[in-house]
Amino acid sequence: MNRLKIFLFLLGIGLFGMGCEGPDNSPKALVNVLLVDAPAKWDSVVVEIQGVEIDFVQSGRQGEIQKIWMPYEPAKKSINLTRLVNGNALTVSRKEFQLGQITAVTLKLGTSHALYQGDTRYPLTLPSDITDYSQDLKVDLEAGISYDLVLDFDLEKSIRVTQASPLKLAYNPTIQAYTSIGRSELNGIVFPTELKPAIYAISENDSLSTHTNSGGAFLFKLSPGRYTLYIDPKDNRFVADTLINVEVKSDQRTTLDRITLSRR
Repeated sequence: MNRLKIFLFLLGIGLFGMGCEGPDNSPKALVNVLLVDAPAKWDSVVVEIQGVEIDFVQSGRQGEIQKIWMPYEPAKKSINLTRLVNGNALTVSRKEFQLGQITAVTLKLGTSHALYQGDTRYPLTLPSDITDYSQDLKVDLEAGISYDLVLDFDLEKSIRVTQASPLKLAYNPTIQAYTSIGRSELNGIVFPTELKPAIYAISENDSLSTHTNSGGAFLFKLSPGRYTLYIDPKDNRFVADTLINVEVKSDQRTTLDRITLSRR
C-alpha cells in the first residue's frame, strides 16, 4: 500500500510539473516565404510546389545548421505563376523562428509542370528530375520582426525555345531569393496595355525581369541604385524602348511616367 502511495505521489508531481510548463516565451521572429513571378511571353505556366526548406543557425549554436521544413499546405499544389505580377505574391508558408541566422533557402518542387499557349498544353520536364533549387541567403533574425523571404521564379530565364515549329522547350527553373528588407519599389504603366511586354531592370551584370498585367502595370522590388530599363514588346509591330539611369531610392516607391511603345 505504501508503495502505491509513493507511486501516486510521484506521478502527481510529474503531472503537476507538466501542467506548470507555460508556453515558450523565448524571443522569436516571424518568417514569411513569398513566391513572385518574372513571367515570360507564355499565356500561362503552371508549376507544382511542395514547400521550402530553410538552412538556419540558431544564436549560440554557431556551425550547427538546422533544416527547417515549411510546407505549402493547400492540397492543390499547382500554381499558375503568370498571375503573380505587379506586386501579387503567393504566400508559400510562414513560421516563427528562434533568433539566429538564415543561411540558405531551398524551393522544393513537385514533378508536374506545364506551359499553356492558347488551347495547347506543353509539358515541362525538370532537368535530370531535379526538384530542389537552392539559393544562399544571409538573414539575421531579430526579436519581434516579420521577415519576407521572396523567391523570384524567373520564367524568362527558366524556359528556352529549342525549336519553333513544332514548339519544343527546354526547362531549367531559375530562382532568385532575397529579403524585402532594404528593397524599394519601382513601378509604371506601359501602353498599349494589350502587349504585355517583358521588362528588364539591369544593374551592372545582373538583371531582373517581369511583365505587365492586363492594365499595363508592372512593379519591381529592387535594391537602391541606378538601373537601365529595357522594354521588349515581344511583338514585331512595335519598337523596343530603353530607359537609362533610372534611380531607385532607399525606402521610397519610384513611379515612372507613362511609357508608350512606338509602332514601326
